[in-house]
Amino acid sequence: MVLEHFGFCVMPAKSAVDALEIAHWLPFEVALLANELPDMTSAQLACELRSIEHDAAIILLSGPQHLRPGEQIYFDAHIVKGSLIDELVETIQSLTASRRRAESVPSGDSVSENAHQETSAVKRDRSVARRN
Repeated sequence: MVLEHFGFCVMPAKSAVDALEIAHWLPFEVALLANELPDMTSAQLACELRSIEHDAAIILLSGPQHLRPGEQIYFDAHIVKGSLIDELVETIQSLTASRRRAESVPSGDSVSENAHQETSAVKRDRSVARRN
């Protein structure tokens, strides 16, 4: 509900398998992954989601010690549970904005640059984005 207040459409999933099923029929820009999932690791889910929507931003929500060094390559960002919601919202906005800028650059050019064990796909409501 908090993310919806900030203009995002959120589709919660109760498991990694549910998240993958949703991802196959619902385009998404961001996936928020809990670290502890009942049916696969968050890194495995991130790989699967990336194969479905390769330009999506993938954010891990976990405690500070839950991200193993080798797993950080699967995520675009890591937000520690208990952080301010502003940090999550700013991270989502930053990641989606940078991807939109990259998509608008002609090829050849360069650009410089939830806590309940659920996974969510988040898509920015573009009508809200225009008001901001």
